[in-house]
Amino acid sequence: MATFSVTFSPRYFYYDSDRMYECAADLDVLTARVLGRADDLNGSFDSAADQFTDVIAWDIRGLSEEDLQNWRDAAVSVTYAAVVAEMWADTVKAFHSERDAQISTWDGALAEKVGSVPSKYQDAHITSSYPQVDGWWFTDWGTGDEQRCRTLYDELVTVQEGLITREQTNWQNLQDGADEVRTMLEQGPTPENVRTLMAAGNAGWAFLNIDPARYASLIEDSELTPENAEEFADELNAYWSGDRPLDDRYHEIMLVLSVVGGNARQNQQNGTPLSDREMDFLEAFYAHLEEPYFRDGVGGGIMVYPDLMAESDMSEEEREEALGTLGDGLLALSDPDLGGGYDMLPQSFVNAVEGPWINAGSEGRVPSTPVGMGMDMKALSAFLAHTDEDLEGGYGLSTNLQLSTGAFLDAWGDVPDPDGVMPDSEQLSHILGAATRNEDANYYMLTGDHLNEEPGVDYGDKDLRIQALDGTLTYEWHDHGHTARQLTDWLAEDIHSEDAEVRQRAGDAFAGFMETVTGELHGSLVNTGVDVTEGDNEYSDASFTQFNGELADSFADIFDAHIYSFAKGDVLDGADQVNEGIGEFDPDKNFVNMGATERAQYMQLLMGNDETAGHVVNSVDAYQQIEAIAFLETGNESISARGAGQLQALLERALWLESDNRSADLGEQVERKTQIAEFVVGEAAGLSEKIPVVGTAVSMGLELGQDSIVNAIIDGEYTVSPRFPIYTSDDSIVRNFQMTTLDYLSQNNPEAFNDGAQRGDFRTLVDSGAMNIEVDGKILDPSEIGNEFTFDQNVEISINQDIDWSQLVGDDRAAVYDALSNVLEKTEIHSEYTDEYGEKIERNAPLGDWEGQFTEEYLEYYNQTRLHFNDELEGLWDSGGNSGN
Repeated sequence: MATFSVTFSPRYFYYDSDRMYECAADLDVLTARVLGRADDLNGSFDSAADQFTDVIAWDIRGLSEEDLQNWRDAAVSVTYAAVVAEMWADTVKAFHSERDAQISTWDGALAEKVGSVPSKYQDAHITSSYPQVDGWWFTDWGTGDEQRCRTLYDELVTVQEGLITREQTNWQNLQDGADEVRTMLEQGPTPENVRTLMAAGNAGWAFLNIDPARYASLIEDSELTPENAEEFADELNAYWSGDRPLDDRYHEIMLVLSVVGGNARQNQQNGTPLSDREMDFLEAFYAHLEEPYFRDGVGGGIMVYPDLMAESDMSEEEREEALGTLGDGLLALSDPDLGGGYDMLPQSFVNAVEGPWINAGSEGRVPSTPVGMGMDMKALSAFLAHTDEDLEGGYGLSTNLQLSTGAFLDAWGDVPDPDGVMPDSEQLSHILGAATRNEDANYYMLTGDHLNEEPGVDYGDKDLRIQALDGTLTYEWHDHGHTARQLTDWLAEDIHSEDAEVRQRAGDAFAGFMETVTGELHGSLVNTGVDVTEGDNEYSDASFTQFNGELADSFADIFDAHIYSFAKGDVLDGADQVNEGIGEFDPDKNFVNMGATERAQYMQLLMGNDETAGHVVNSVDAYQQIEAIAFLETGNESISARGAGQLQALLERALWLESDNRSADLGEQVERKTQIAEFVVGEAAGLSEKIPVVGTAVSMGLELGQDSIVNAIIDGEYTVSPRFPIYTSDDSIVRNFQMTTLDYLSQNNPEAFNDGAQRGDFRTLVDSGAMNIEVDGKILDPSEIGNEFTFDQNVEISINQDIDWSQLVGDDRAAVYDALSNVLEKTEIHSEYTDEYGEKIERNAPLGDWEGQFTEEYLEYYNQTRLHFNDELEGLWDSGGNSGN
């Protein structure tokens, strides 16, 4: 194996965050006991505002004020130590998580480069000077392999440099976190330090509840009241407009607002509303903030504050903190589940949210101009950019933010803006990032159906949703759709949730999503009008996945999670009736029955992006291997080979569609299968983390039990190796199944090889590189596999699924093929399953018989699917890497 002189080894911090979390938990228990709340060790006293007398479980009315204050001090000290310990644990955990991610990135990149080294240098150590390129640069003479090595070396150096920067930043963040924690412990629980802990999400109401005089002396009787809200609004207006410099009073007010925002997050997570006084406080606070700048339905209202702060003497950090606190309050106020609602939001904010897209003709609404619309969008972005990522807005707000932002992108996203009037991509992503936290709103955007709709809110007409979704997906995002993918990621993440309601919602959403993206939206997704340059080709009407790679990756994750639905939809109903459209979600199997056309159209979207196309090719290959294993386990070819054959044909149809679409754009033939070949190899390195997802889809679809070999694959007890690539010729289908079978037996029941298979056949397979046989850690030479050799617990077999059959010619190839067939003909396995009529079927037969049944069923459904598309398919590769059908 080739090696490189480039290395990466990030610094390690020898401390485990789990121990610190345990310490924080112990201190929480101590606090609960100090307060006499041994029956409430989770510290719910931190989740809502209460009087101190309610926080203490014992009767403390007879204590002196001095004794009470000592009690408060003790409780505050222990609570403070607990939350600082938790904050430090969060910092350590973040460091280790980022370090692990760096190592994973390096290992993946290194494996990819090593795997790409030309065969001539597979045993070489590649350095900055070796191998040298000494041929003519303008020809391939003498330079091809050397130049490839140089390119791979330089690419690896680029990865290393990026990781070094990340490592330095991560290490500095750890040091900064340690300094901050040390300072906080030295200074003690000052209001400023407590506010920092609250902003970080490590503390809630505890400090105000325990010692309100110390932490909220600004609130009369330690209560949140509308009167106090108005007072706070007036004072903050003075601070934010620059009329009054920031002082201790400012930080006290902001502490209270931070507590309300943190409490809203906790209540959302707990599924409980805020108290009436908290919600009344928020409503009064924003209404009073609005008044100076919004009279008789006219004016900027609260939307002026981002500009006011920008013109004051506040630092950038202070502005971001203030705007984030305001944004948190608006999100909380909008949520009906917390006791708020869309109708409680300030009118100026609602006007900005709806823009010219929703309720544009309502009374008092000023017609939108491009300049005014741009200002509103920028202000919305400023409010939402620094909100708590774990706090979501209500359904009405989240849905309308997505509708208006998407419609804006559709109408103005590609319009030149040399004067900077309009918001840029990053600003727009802040709005979308906050809006897509609400998955019920995402459900509507993807399906057109309301789930837990907020009554009394106008969401525009049905065409607005399509326009908005079109704009969101086809806009050239600065982050390639990293933020926008929050709209779709949950479809893959929630489908395997242990919560049945969550799983049902994700499944129903997937069905509606498929109707949308393969229906009226499909044409605009594959022909966006966006210019993209790839190599020497310039596309003027690219697919959205060509330039929004993060969204493409999200769509590919959805494909993986629902791959069983893509493989097992009915191409034929009866003899020749084609079944089209999208069916309903079956939660028992995580299955949606879909027509062949719709499945191919969705897969076409995935073929638009090189990396995603490589990912999908590998996923299809993994699916076929897992289905073959399911057949070997059950003996039921109709439930396994059928889906594998259909999925292969659908993949080829998708490649053909994408090639045809690119050819139409360029005016010349595009061989898409050739373009993505190297990416199939590159994406194979990351397949191991996708295999459990694919395996879960197969297991649920086939209703396999927990003791299934497929479930062993999911758990990592049984490995499925990526191979390059998947093949479509009859011979290579047989060869693939044979190799999968060998791998299955090698890992599951190697003793079966003792029953009759000739050792000479194993010597041939080892000599060809198709397999390795290892005894007690030593890889055997073919000559060491004698006729008396026995496969037992000391023998380890590894199968080379990615063997290059093209390297075998003439008699050598025939000998290997014969050896494969002989081993399978002489090896029997047993399986059993229950058929659709409830009858138990048992099989005990040579694997050669199984091979014929599997490949016959595979080819039947592969060919039926081809015929459905009038044979307009592209074969991928034959066993020699050549195009073929």
